[in-house]
Amino acid sequence: MTASSATYLEWMRAGTERLLGIVDGLAEPRFAEPSPLPGWTVGHLVAHLHYNACALGRLASWAATGVESPMYDGAGQREREISTGAALPPAELKDLVRESAAELDGLLSALTDKQWARQVVTAQGRTVSAEEIPWLRVREVVVHGVDLGGTWEWPEELLRALDFEIVEQRLARGQAAALAGVLTGRSRESLPPWL
Repeated sequence: MTASSATYLEWMRAGTERLLGIVDGLAEPRFAEPSPLPGWTVGHLVAHLHYNACALGRLASWAATGVESPMYDGAGQREREISTGAALPPAELKDLVRESAAELDGLLSALTDKQWARQVVTAQGRTVSAEEIPWLRVREVVVHGVDLGGTWEWPEELLRALDFEIVEQRLARGQAAALAGVLTGRSRESLPPWL
């Protein structure tokens, strides 16, 4: 484990703790309300957080065993999981979010230095070392914690890393002009999903 992956793991744990507090505080009727994400209710968003931890857990298992274990078995698995999870009773979904977060943390905590260095493939097809798995989860808990109404102070280093990644991904997609317009307030263009 490198210093950066140790930092990512620390951020993941802090973010997860805050996220779980937000999710635990959601009243049952909120799960049926629209979320800031188009077409998703709050229940869909909470289900996504649970199943994302499961998917990242599959990458952690891949790193631990060396046996390929993709985040999703096919293009529709993610959407099916989220739809199924959104239909669960809110109390059950809250429990699942807590359980999957703990399981992911346990899987990552058990990795050896050699396993942290093992290459895995993200849902977007990027080949990365397992050291990046905690960062993938940090993005989810930070961004979607805000989507669920959470507010908190994050370390400046985390915010810079998140800003850099957002800009880097937009530039890689050839959308630099659109991003500049949004950042300067000159455009109201809807930014596409990035996670």
